[in-house]
Amino acid sequence: EYAVTGEEGGGGRSAESKAMELAVEIAKNGPLALRAAKRSVAEGMEQSNVSDAMDVEKECYGTILDTEDRLEGLAAFREGRTPVYKGR
Repeated sequence: EYAVTGEEGGGGRSAESKAMELAVEIAKNGPLALRAAKRSVAEGMEQSNVSDAMDVEKECYGTILDTEDRLEGLAAFREGRTPVYKGR
């Protein structure tokens, strides 16, 4: 049996506990990227075909290409450190 989190079995934890753990991990990501991802999913699901949904995703990704946060994330990954996002 697989849960929403993709984990097998219950592992003795409640769905709420797993959801909170996942939310904490997601919240560590850059706020601009999270906003773009949420918009991409929400608007992409409204599209009538995959091609249009992919266009929405490309548009959303384009909004973060020239941001300081994206560059910070790349630099932090390269340097092996935790990124410090500023929402810019």
